[in-house]
Amino acid sequence: MRGVRSAAAVRSAAVYLAWFGAFLTQFAGVPAAHAQSEEDAVRATIEAVYAATERSDYTALDSLYAGDELTIIEGAGIDRGWASYRDHHLKPELEHFTNFVYRPDEIEVHVVGDWAWAIFRYDLKIDLEDRKIENVGRGTAVLEQRGGQWVVRHMQTASRARR
Repeated sequence: MRGVRSAAAVRSAAVYLAWFGAFLTQFAGVPAAHAQSEEDAVRATIEAVYAATERSDYTALDSLYAGDELTIIEGAGIDRGWASYRDHHLKPELEHFTNFVYRPDEIEVHVVGDWAWAIFRYDLKIDLEDRKIENVGRGTAVLEQRGGQWVVRHMQTASRARR
């Protein structure tokens, strides 16, 4: 029995070392400056999404979102695909907003190859006909690098009234 455990332990260690070696290879030769520039590019993409949304710039959002592969979760709702989200959720909503302020902050980025994820805070201020909204929120975004550009594949946000 002792020999079986040892063989299993050796196999387990070998698998772990192979995985760890593959993980390190993923980052081998990637200068720290390049990694930082990718994090900055992801951060800039998230900031651009918020800025384009704030000014209702759907043309800019066309290039920032991942088309049919986009998923958006806001609270308990889900939208699938950029065209559906734009036409059935975002545009109708933004038509009722005035003095709209939508700003991300504290964006914490992680990049692995052509994929990245970020967690962040955001501020949301809106004047509606019958009330004002001033919320703070949290979000998570998953991005994919396509042709040298980062695009948002998934975003999940939730907010509450500022206290």
